[in-house]
Amino acid sequence: MSNTSRSGVPYYLVLILLLIALAGGAAAGILGYIWFTGGSGEPSLTVEDALATLEASEDNMAEAVGTAMVDVANTVIADAVAVAVAEAVDSSVSAAMEAATAVSEPVEFMIVAQESQASFTLEEDLRGVRTTVIGSTSEVGGSIMVDRAKPSASSIGSIVINARTLETDNSFRNRALRSQILKSAQDEFEFIVFIPSELSNWSADKVAVGERVSFDVSGDLTVAGVTQRVTFAATVALDSETQISGSATVNLLHGDFALVIPDVPSVANVSDDVDLTLEFVARAGG
Repeated sequence: MSNTSRSGVPYYLVLILLLIALAGGAAAGILGYIWFTGGSGEPSLTVEDALATLEASEDNMAEAVGTAMVDVANTVIADAVAVAVAEAVDSSVSAAMEAATAVSEPVEFMIVAQESQASFTLEEDLRGVRTTVIGSTSEVGGSIMVDRAKPSASSIGSIVINARTLETDNSFRNRALRSQILKSAQDEFEFIVFIPSELSNWSADKVAVGERVSFDVSGDLTVAGVTQRVTFAATVALDSETQISGSATVNLLHGDFALVIPDVPSVANVSDDVDLTLEFVARAGG
């Protein structure tokens, strides 16, 4: 049997070309699937609506817990009344003293999406070149309750980030984020949610207009349906009586959130760790 095809090309070369064609077809199929399933990146909800939905869910849960506790509370009311009467005078005196020394009342500041940004930063080899990848979105919402006289008494409400609207400098990467990595093309994974539970390590015991304070914010971060406890390092400046600004950053391992980087041509060695940053402006009554 001849070692060449009818065209005179060796059979082994034909086989190699066929394998290359098949591999190329498979790669093209993977890339096409990611592009198609990545969607357009249009949000299904505004961050305001997402916050309202989240808060309604939390309120329903709190109401259910409160109802379950009513019977227990009723069994101790009689004793509590007796104790309360005995301590009434001392409590009144303490309350009067606290009111006399108070400098300000806590004020709620709402994040202004148009002037804020949530972003992630990581490293990857793109076509053999080490590249810094930054993805960002202004679709972020939440609130911060600031107590100027006692910053440690301040609190932060739930923070939501629309992961579907995160954009990098590469349209295919954007679709890969939505389709395969963050899965944000699916409505159930559209939002990254952070629910703070503790503020600690304050740099100051009070804050005035023009001053800045730093602290840590710990809580539950949910990404693509996986929740982990994380701690952000935060800094907030009181710009005026009605505005604050600041930032919060945390370093994460994408594996902790079961995020899988798809194997696609030209991309390799994606860093395990990711920096997640929120830079914000928030206004009172806003």
